[in-house]
Amino acid sequence: MAKMSIIDNLKLYNQRFCQNLSHGDEEADEIFEFVNRGSRLILSAPHATRSFVCKKERIADLYTGALVQYLGEKNNISTLIRTKFTPYKALISDCVAQHNLQEHYFLDIHGFDQDINYDICLGIGEYEEKNYPFLQDIVKIATQYNFKTVINHPQYRGVKGFCGRYHKKYGKPNIIQMEIHKKLRDFYQNPDIVKNATLAFLQDVINCYN
Repeated sequence: MAKMSIIDNLKLYNQRFCQNLSHGDEEADEIFEFVNRGSRLILSAPHATRSFVCKKERIADLYTGALVQYLGEKNNISTLIRTKFTPYKALISDCVAQHNLQEHYFLDIHGFDQDINYDICLGIGEYEEKNYPFLQDIVKIATQYNFKTVINHPQYRGVKGFCGRYHKKYGKPNIIQMEIHKKLRDFYQNPDIVKNATLAFLQDVINCYN
């Protein structure tokens, strides 16, 4: 049997997140799937499927679940991914507390489609840039891939999401919210970009933490 390509693997992984109109696997045992590979870094995708936010259904950050699953398996990195929609609020931060993961670093992968002039938005909440040992490394790597990057864009500071809740509860700058433009995530429409730029960029970012 021929070996599956990277893009074919991503499409295969994406099936479970995009099923049921991106409600995911409604029969899944857990809302958030934690795969513990013993790494200090954890890759997370809290909106891999639709979710319930501010008393309404929120669209999924398409393709983030598949990208995180692939990178986790490839690099033997732990992952925490939403696998299904629930008609009530379910927070990834509660899962972190349940599994006592507060001593880890988190790269929290999101997606945005808005017409803003950036490729990557890095959210660090209320913390200062100097508190993050890997932040400037990530910015430099993004520059190498010609990704236009901004830290704490007004729409993507991470204050109200997982990033903000983590900071408030644990008081540590161990989490970065990374918003990735759809053009860099869509391996159906832009397979070459995802394979040669997005995945390569994320791989280099992961290497910073190792």
